[in-house]
Amino acid sequence: MSGKHIDHRDREERREDLLRPNPYMGYYRDDIAMHLVDREAYEIAESQFRRAIWLNPFEPRFKVHLAWCLYKQGRDAEARACLSEVPEADMDDDMRTMAKLIRQSPAEKPEGENR
Repeated sequence: MSGKHIDHRDREERREDLLRPNPYMGYYRDDIAMHLVDREAYEIAESQFRRAIWLNPFEPRFKVHLAWCLYKQGRDAEARACLSEVPEADMDDDMRTMAKLIRQSPAEKPEGENR
């Protein structure tokens, strides 16, 4: 064996890795993830939100959307922790609505029970 490291990620992921952190990246992953949340594909959506945040930690929308995804999975404590990283002043009306619903939610739901 040659001892060369083979990077199995696709070209787009390698490009993203080289350009991060970048305030222009992550938006398409957030769009895809919100679509997945609408389809109740929460685990895949969560991974896309986390990638968007990793690429662009400057965008508060990604953290609120991740919190929404966690909330939809019944993971309220994690959702609230995500929200705590986003100042209210950085939220638009849609994000404030999501945050309000998350903060008003009752105690944790049983594992595997989605909203």
